[in-house]
Amino acid sequence: MKIETTRFGSQEVEQDTILHFPNGLLLNNERNAHLKDFKLFHKEDDDSQETPVVFWLQSIEQPNIAYSIFDPALANFYYEVSLPDEDYELLDSQNSDEIAMMVIIKDNTSKTHLEKEGLTLVNANITEPLFINLNSLRGIQRSIKDLDYDIFLNIPVVENQ
Repeated sequence: MKIETTRFGSQEVEQDTILHFPNGLLLNNERNAHLKDFKLFHKEDDDSQETPVVFWLQSIEQPNIAYSIFDPALANFYYEVSLPDEDYELLDSQNSDEIAMMVIIKDNTSKTHLEKEGLTLVNANITEPLFINLNSLRGIQRSIKDLDYDIFLNIPVVENQ
């Protein structure tokens, strides 16, 4: 099938590559609550990275809806989240090994980007991560306020000499 995307123009998409979120996404308002099917895209022409850092979660049903997402571990931010059995059922999963956790990058277009040492700093929605089964292509978004969780942030420490 052919879809329109916000970043990559018109794209041909195979049905068996579409991510399905049975309950939709938490950040969709009432007008977009029906959006449940998404395609994951990434920029392929960046030779400086072996693995893409930022992905775009593009709505199949609504061409103007796409979310930038990334693995928080790439920013040295680690979660340990215990999902309830019902969530594993929704994800069509028996264990956590096949589940990727991603966070949505908040829209900073209306704000001034913070720059530090030549890098643009962005905000991410760490309290409502996405859980995606990479085998079944099913996903959920949960608020960790309602789950048992621990958050670990690795901050490099520079010792004074």
